[in-house]
Amino acid sequence: MKNYIYSDWYIVCTSRELKHQPIARTVLEIPLVLFRGSNKKPIALLDKCPHRNVPLSQGWVRENQIICRYHGWKFDADGICQEIPGLCNATNNSKNNHKLNAVSYPVIEQDNFIWVYCQLNEEPKTQPFKFPLINESNFSTFYWQARGIKAASVNIVENFLDATHTHFVHAGLIRNQNRKNVNVQITRNAKMVEAMYLGEQNISGLIYQLLAPGCQEIVSIGRFILPSIAQLEYRTDKEGYKLLISLFLTPISENLTKLYAVVTFHWGLPNWLGKLIAIPLFYIAVQQDTKILELQATNIKKFAGEDFASTAIDVIKPHISYLQKQYISNHCNNDKDEIFVKSIIIKI
Repeated sequence: MKNYIYSDWYIVCTSRELKHQPIARTVLEIPLVLFRGSNKKPIALLDKCPHRNVPLSQGWVRENQIICRYHGWKFDADGICQEIPGLCNATNNSKNNHKLNAVSYPVIEQDNFIWVYCQLNEEPKTQPFKFPLINESNFSTFYWQARGIKAASVNIVENFLDATHTHFVHAGLIRNQNRKNVNVQITRNAKMVEAMYLGEQNISGLIYQLLAPGCQEIVSIGRFILPSIAQLEYRTDKEGYKLLISLFLTPISENLTKLYAVVTFHWGLPNWLGKLIAIPLFYIAVQQDTKILELQATNIKKFAGEDFASTAIDVIKPHISYLQKQYISNHCNNDKDEIFVKSIIIKI
């Protein structure tokens, strides 16, 4: 089932990927063309010429306009048709006939990403998500993006935030079979849910041994933020040690999702050494998760849809689904005060 949230901002590409020439991207099954004009500002239009429906991404850019390669129609940053070769007064025609114009989308460049607001005919009421800590001088940051993962975004979020699969999918890398009782405190408001794992001591796994040497206790927090942000935050008993992985998921279609990760950290190792260790370990973990997620998606398709059985240790998925449904059904009132708190004991 598609649960797209259109009334929000999504990453469509990195700033580095968007140059002068047009590129095609798809978000929420919306085909887009993106390009920079002569002023270097990003522009986003529906990837369809209104004339004969050829993709505008196959055209070229002059000044701040994109030109369709079929009949040479020119469109500005707002999608307004500025020239129809062979037709006099094309601008006047486009003012009187909106069908001659391309569809434009609000676009912002922020935090080294290009963001598009996907709801048509609606002024954005918010700004794009701000990645925390990336401008803090005592923190190091690296950026990473995954190829399209063939899985639904909500299942990727659950996988990323789920602590109980790490003993199997990431055995030895993140935790092992020596489970201990941990108190999980779940907090939810109108836009966010987080699960805080308290009392986890002497955490096993290569990542913790290399990146948090000498730390006896780690507090881990799994957090989901609307529309499509998942965060893992790690705090230790040593002052100043912190790791924050922010994952933005851009659904391309129902079962194809693009991932953009921002990893920010400060720990006992020199930052250059921390990066040298963290990047390959992070890549291994992502590959392991990608494999299990695509196996899951293939089997869901084979059995004609999801049919999940859940227990109390599946702490995050019910709240993600709840937030998405509430937002979609009544997004105009999603700022209402709503606080939900619950604590449970699980073994991880």
